[in-house]
Amino acid sequence: MQLHTKYFIKTIGFTIVVISPVFTQQDNLNQYIQQAQENNPVIQQAYSRWQSAEADIAVAKGLPNPILSFGYFLESVETAAGPQQYKMGLMQKFPFLGKRELQGKIQAAKAEKTYYAFQKKRLSLNHEVRSTWYNYYYLARITDLTKQNFDLIQNWDSVIRSKYVTARAGHPDLIKTQIELIQLEDELSTLENKKSPLLERFRSLLNDNELSNIRVPDSLDYSQNDVDLSDLFGKILEGNPDLLSANSEIDLQKARVKRSKLNRMPDIGIGIEKITTGEKEGSAFSGKDPLIAKLSLDIPIWFKKNNASITSANHALAGAERQVSSVINDLKTQLENVLFELGESERQIQLYKQILIPKGMESLGATEIAYRADKIEFLSLVDAQRRLLQFQMKYEKALVDYLKAKSKLSVLTGEGIL
Repeated sequence: MQLHTKYFIKTIGFTIVVISPVFTQQDNLNQYIQQAQENNPVIQQAYSRWQSAEADIAVAKGLPNPILSFGYFLESVETAAGPQQYKMGLMQKFPFLGKRELQGKIQAAKAEKTYYAFQKKRLSLNHEVRSTWYNYYYLARITDLTKQNFDLIQNWDSVIRSKYVTARAGHPDLIKTQIELIQLEDELSTLENKKSPLLERFRSLLNDNELSNIRVPDSLDYSQNDVDLSDLFGKILEGNPDLLSANSEIDLQKARVKRSKLNRMPDIGIGIEKITTGEKEGSAFSGKDPLIAKLSLDIPIWFKKNNASITSANHALAGAERQVSSVINDLKTQLENVLFELGESERQIQLYKQILIPKGMESLGATEIAYRADKIEFLSLVDAQRRLLQFQMKYEKALVDYLKAKSKLSVLTGEGIL
């Protein structure tokens, strides 16, 4: 009787860790995300592109370089003041009023789009780190459950040997336990081998080749309805980088339309020129260098080209507006899919945590008692244990799927959830 009580308590201890709410903070995950944001080369590249685009705003708004000209008279021109030898001039071009401002707005919109592309990569990296971390946690958890199951079968093996000595158990039961242990050893080897690809993927995300292990907790938090589902689409409209980038494209094309219309207006050039004159004897104006003020105008006479530029800009604007509608429709679809994943995984969590795992524990306990009383075969005991292990694994899978869906929702809202 004491032996029976000992093994039954061990069985309960094996399963209770799964359904007891062990709440741990995901500090390790947050540290990994921070490390990835600081070191991942894709993020660094996107950040550099954004900074480059920001710097180009001043370039777009700036004046064109002034033109310095120099001319040498191959044949000296005689004037009343003396022979003209060479001339020097300086010309500055000024775009028509409003052109520089609109060019700055166009580049600012481009920089804004580059910023949202940077933000999208940041959000995607966060999701990749979370997903890989959750996968590693799931693998570690399943490995732990399988090891506990292996230990339990080993204990049963000793019980069967005791019964075999007293002729209460046959040789087939011993063979079955050995087969079960071999299968579990094979499963453990497979699970251990799966860790290496995940670790390598995590190293790549963090850009850390020295990382030797991924720190994961013994259990992950789950709180029912811990996601605020109110006005989710409003959060998406405010924070989704794809949508914000599409809106920036509209701003860009609006500025481009206005800028293309100004192509019909002339640019103005203002300059000064000085002609160097040699000495001339007997002239009161000898050696005086004439100074010339200059004014130039671009003449936008190619009306067909300018009109085509306006037409092109208008079509691009219409396309950008349609793109916003397309992005919104796509985001609605993604939101529905994520909400389905959240609801489905939450339903499964409750099913396994509240019903199936407790029932599986109860069934295993009753089956073990019946086997010890020689009322059922050993295979029934193994089936009960396998069934409970399957419930535990499916619970962990549902929990990880739920957390991944939360991460997807966070990406959609621009981190407006997590």
